[in-house]
Amino acid sequence: MNRIDQNEILKSTYELNESINNKLFGLLTLFVSTTNIEEIQTNTTYRVDISDLSNQLQDLFYFGKDLKEYNNKEFWYYRLSKKWEKIVKDLITEKKPNILDFSVFYFKNKRFEQSPNSKTLVKDVIDKLNISKSAIEIIFDLHYEDRIIKLSEKDFSNEELLQSYKQKHNLTSDYETISFESNFLVKSHPSELSRGPYIQTLYSGMAIQELVLLTKFDLDKYYPKSQRSISINDGIAKNIIFYGAPGTGKSHKINEIINDKLERTERVTFHPEYDYSSFVGGYKPTMSNNDIRYEFVPQAFTKIYVDAWNDLDNDYFLVIEEINRGNCAEIFGDIFQLLDRSNNYDITPSKELKDYLIQEFSDNDKTNGSKLILPPNLNILATMNTSDQSLFPMDSAFKRRWDWEYIPINYEFSDDNNSSKFLVKISENESFSWLSFIKSVNDVIKQNDNLGMDKCLGNYFLIPANNVIEIDTFINKAIFYLWNDVFKDEIKEYNIFKDNTTYEDFFPIRPNGIEKIKEILEILKIDISTIALDK
Repeated sequence: MNRIDQNEILKSTYELNESINNKLFGLLTLFVSTTNIEEIQTNTTYRVDISDLSNQLQDLFYFGKDLKEYNNKEFWYYRLSKKWEKIVKDLITEKKPNILDFSVFYFKNKRFEQSPNSKTLVKDVIDKLNISKSAIEIIFDLHYEDRIIKLSEKDFSNEELLQSYKQKHNLTSDYETISFESNFLVKSHPSELSRGPYIQTLYSGMAIQELVLLTKFDLDKYYPKSQRSISINDGIAKNIIFYGAPGTGKSHKINEIINDKLERTERVTFHPEYDYSSFVGGYKPTMSNNDIRYEFVPQAFTKIYVDAWNDLDNDYFLVIEEINRGNCAEIFGDIFQLLDRSNNYDITPSKELKDYLIQEFSDNDKTNGSKLILPPNLNILATMNTSDQSLFPMDSAFKRRWDWEYIPINYEFSDDNNSSKFLVKISENESFSWLSFIKSVNDVIKQNDNLGMDKCLGNYFLIPANNVIEIDTFINKAIFYLWNDVFKDEIKEYNIFKDNTTYEDFFPIRPNGIEKIKEILEILKIDISTIALDK
């Protein structure tokens, strides 16, 4: 049983030095550490065993003799964004890493009974990666010679490999972790997830969430497994929760869907005082010929339910804003069973609701109101602010009855991203980019394990007129949120407010607030433009 020949390994390693970086290598290591039968998909949560990941990192990138044992029994979780294949192109140089070089490097510690064929080696590594064919084609140069891979005639150690590697690059360092950046060797052990050069790069940095969301907590514990690009135009009604940080455009996403269907839409907002009778309906006093009498008064759910059953040729929509700010178990009551569309659940309504429905469906040959079942043309769309997820936690039975679609923060400076045009006006001739601000402040937030992405600022946290955010609005809304809900109790190293700054220190806004804003911009390294704004 022999390893691949030392010269083969070194040649492939040198080639990879010219074509791959640590961030891309870290992402690929994450893939091969994922135990998953199906091909890895976007917007789906995957669990990675930290022991397996640490062993994988050590096996790939550590060339010393002090091997560590890992038995953490901990897990990290990740999701690829819907556009990760587009974003990953930014990690690739003009010279793509060759798939055979990557395969040789990946299997450099494996012992073979006989010399493997290059095609077999490549196939095995592609199976390990378990990503789409299109992603493989984007990341790798797939041209290689069909040949037998030479095995070493005598055994050799990784320390010997390291010495040859150091000679190639004229290195005198005693470090034993290989790096694919310009320094070639680094001090930190590759399995140190928060310090090593591979995994650390996948959860720090302003725009990394556009590629992958890597966390220490199970996203599905709070939000069930995301579906990929959920469509409601396929003739099948759905229950969908659009979730994300404050201001990412969740309501806007729904508005785009219901834009020309407003007359077939009911819209409500959940809040702590909202209950079953507010949502479904109940007996209330009404006036009739100067007499007060009690009768069933339908609310949003019942109104849209009746309308949808009485007009099956058209789609209908029930929109619920801020769904997690209300007590969903209390608000939905027994009708939450109806959300499980796959089982055609029906339930018996209360007497007052049943009497009302029988009257409303007197001319309907599809239903008579004696049982409740969701009409096949009624879509239920909801928004959820992840920063409020703990207000009224949803139980798993309720959550699994929904499709979930994550609305990410868009950091692109482009015509398609209107928020990239927003400017915060400090004075008549000073301003700064709103998008640059949220990119920088969100980077600080995401690096703090106590905060995480839930506290990030979305693109449309502030929506200005004429793309200009006045300094008063910026301080009274954005700064107040950041001080009160995000950084107030955080230590200096993870804070954008200097020297125990209080919110009161921003007033009067002129000059105190402006001075404090400039302090924050200096901390975040955001440039102030001196080009005059149009009045």
